[in-house]
Amino acid sequence: MGNQYVKPERHGNSPYTRSGVPPPALVKTSDKPLHRVNDPMSLELHMADERVRAAGLSPAEREWRKKWVHDQHLHADEPIVVDAVHRQLNPIRVFYRLPWDKFYKHYLQPTFGTYYGTAIRVTVPKVVMAFIVLQTAYYYWKFEDWAHLRGIETMPQKEVIMNAQTIEKKFPGLLEKGLSNPAKDDYYTPTFNKRTAYLDVGETKRPW
Repeated sequence: MGNQYVKPERHGNSPYTRSGVPPPALVKTSDKPLHRVNDPMSLELHMADERVRAAGLSPAEREWRKKWVHDQHLHADEPIVVDAVHRQLNPIRVFYRLPWDKFYKHYLQPTFGTYYGTAIRVTVPKVVMAFIVLQTAYYYWKFEDWAHLRGIETMPQKEVIMNAQTIEKKFPGLLEKGLSNPAKDDYYTPTFNKRTAYLDVGETKRPW
């Protein structure tokens, strides 16, 4: 059984088309590179006809093609989203994502739908974590030192002075007064001596 394609009648002498009609000419409208201005050509050609595509197939090939065409139709339950296929998570991520994943599966998705439920599932945990980080940083900046408002503390590096002996001879005691000495604080923080609370202010004048 041969191909059932029928060659179209020729209306011109152009060797580039089956009908003999020459292809549209290129039109240069600007300094841009040349592009075809006509409609895109069809890649189907005669294969757009189902009878032509099936021409020449044996009964076994027709059966296989029939099965393949039927396989393109999705089942009523498809597409099936298998989370384990699309997301490969390590055990740690599975553990800390578990509460929100359960909340999304049993409440957010049935209530708000897949789109808005996913948007809430993705956005809210990140906002909560950002809020906790900001609150932790603010608490550390404001309340970490029990007696003084100080912010984040840094330990000064030990300064190296090459001519320390010469300076000490000319100006005794200058280096001790001008340079910080973290060792003098022992077990205290460098800002402990700057505290403004719990100081000895003398005897109380209150009757109780």
